[in-house]
Amino acid sequence: MITKTVEVTQVIEVTVDETKFTPEFLAEFSSYMFPFEDVDEHIKHLAQMHARGLADYPSTFIEGYGEAKDMGIKFKVVEQREEIEEP
Repeated sequence: MITKTVEVTQVIEVTVDETKFTPEFLAEFSSYMFPFEDVDEHIKHLAQMHARGLADYPSTFIEGYGEAKDMGIKFKVVEQREEIEEP
């Protein structure tokens, strides 16, 4: 049996329709999901969800956002690296 630790780094481009992130949406999202105060926090959250395989485009329902396409949410992996960490 072999066990290795692998560092995976992704650079993800996230596009959103900023007009969908109204003060009302931000307040509602914060009331039941996470207390994000601006669109940049949402973009960071969406990027890490995409990196973990929890959010995609175009047909994915994303918890807290609904259908990705309805929110103008798109993802593009710009760069990805994998490196085995040596002890």
